Amino acid sequence: DFRGLDLRALDAQGINFTDAYFRGTDLRGLDLRQSRLEGASLAHAQISGAYFPADLSADELLMSVNFGTRLRYRTR
Repeated sequence: DFRGLDLRALDAQGINFTDAYFRGTDLRGLDLRQSRLEGASLAHAQISGAYFPADLSADELLMSVNFGTRLRYRTR
């Protein structure tokens, strides 16, 4: 549960955030490209300038930020 935290200075490379809860968390500028976010919720998080894994679509991220849905990776 990372609710309401400011994580802008976090080195998130390789961290497994599976099923994490980021409600209202400040993720601005964070590089999450090498992190695992399956099942995480970004409800009302600040994500401006953040990098996300390529397997997460923009629509999936917006749904999570706006409605708190859990992130699902695209299948190939």
